[in-house]
Amino acid sequence: MEITRIGRGPFIAACLLTAILQIAPPRAGGVDNGAGQARARGPRHLPIMTWPGPDADLLSAATLRLVAEAGFSVNMSFLGARDLNLKALELAGAAGLKLMVHDDRVSKLLDDGALSLDILAGVVKDYRDHPAFYGYFITDEPNASKFERLAAIVARLRALDPDHPAYINLFPTYANETQLGTPTYEEHVARYLDTVHPPFLSFDHYPVMKTGLRADYYRNLEIVRRMAMERGLDLWAFTLVTPHAAYLAPTAGHIRLQLFSDIAYGAKGLQYFTFGTPGGTDYNWGSGLIGKDGRPGPAYPLAREVNAEIRRIEGLVLRWKSVAVYHSDPVPDGARPLAAEGPIIGITGAPLVVGVFSDGPAKYVMFVNRDYEKPRTAVIRFAPDVREALEVAKDSHSPARMAWSGDQGERVSVLEFAPGDARIFRVK
Repeated sequence: MEITRIGRGPFIAACLLTAILQIAPPRAGGVDNGAGQARARGPRHLPIMTWPGPDADLLSAATLRLVAEAGFSVNMSFLGARDLNLKALELAGAAGLKLMVHDDRVSKLLDDGALSLDILAGVVKDYRDHPAFYGYFITDEPNASKFERLAAIVARLRALDPDHPAYINLFPTYANETQLGTPTYEEHVARYLDTVHPPFLSFDHYPVMKTGLRADYYRNLEIVRRMAMERGLDLWAFTLVTPHAAYLAPTAGHIRLQLFSDIAYGAKGLQYFTFGTPGGTDYNWGSGLIGKDGRPGPAYPLAREVNAEIRRIEGLVLRWKSVAVYHSDPVPDGARPLAAEGPIIGITGAPLVVGVFSDGPAKYVMFVNRDYEKPRTAVIRFAPDVREALEVAKDSHSPARMAWSGDQGERVSVLEFAPGDARIFRVK
């Protein structure tokens, strides 16, 4: 049996039999992040969106520069008025951002079923041709009773403007039957997808609470991943960064756990709740990524750091296809344990999410530390047919390369993880 120990700084190798541990050389001009090929094909970026961004009082070139400098690519602010949205489009374009537009005319269509959908022609005319326009915000967490009306709105927008998506976000599993309008969560999601026919599936779930991690977090990810894949849709998901009610002020581990779990489950769009700081006292809101004064809040540098890591791998994330998701013990409710036919056949130590992906003939494994509070060590057993595991760099650490000859026994490596952090390997 061969064991290699791979930390997050200089490598420490403890080898039994004939271990081979090499530091993979970076490409000229930087580390190998798997993104070069996708960028060569076009300028598409992984959507990382504020939810919401700066409000009307803070809408300025300076605050949208803060959005861009933190690694976001899309801003969504609840502005409502046409003139404010047109101003925001100009500011977003100057900052290198796209804008998901929230227009009150669309909201009124959903609230009043008697209004004519012809209103949408004017909405489309106002925004469609602006280079900073991303899409149309429709609603958040709709009851199932709204699905037929939403279907009509989405279909009309698609006919008028097939190039820009209509955005709708769904409830999490902990919503009750009255909120959902259906007996079960799965029925709610299925009915939404099959009635509304959205361009992608977006949902929120805020798992890190003062009492610990919600027990249904990964069950929720399992449900939406499966239903999105069955219909050929991309998945969009969230991280919570604003403390309120029963939710903690975030650490880097909290943010990493949520975003990297989202990616491990195949997410192609990431969202932060919230960038701006909400008003009101009903939920005892703490600071968003920027405070009410427009200055960066405590979590702003954390989000900027994590987003920079995601930007390094975004080309790979956009290209790859989710094949499977497994968990090491203890397996969370609704999740799948490791399978004998997978590239990873055993894990002890750290509790990990294991996302398996393909990119053409290439295969990748993404490990996520489910412990968002402490660094952890995992002993990982690769399948006997794995000859090499080459790490994809997402930060400043040198990527690891593990290789085994054909006649060697078990392939075992020891990997170190920061709280909530992820490590990605291409396996051959």
